[in-house]
Amino acid sequence: LNKGADGARADNTTRLKVTVASWLMQQTPPPSPIIHGQNKFGRGFNNNATGQLLCPIDYDWNDPV
Repeated sequence: LNKGADGARADNTTRLKVTVASWLMQQTPPPSPIIHGQNKFGRGFNNNATGQLLCPIDYDWNDPV
């Protein structure tokens, strides 16, 4: 039972990564570096688009301090 739940969770996570990457790439201008659905390069806090989404609400992503 746990094996099936883990597989479903992994499938949902993979699908979510691809969907969010596609959604972000539709922005004008597109994020730089370009975000690919299956490639982790340029994601996370290294990218302004994904960094803003990951930044806690108590902090201002645009504040350089």
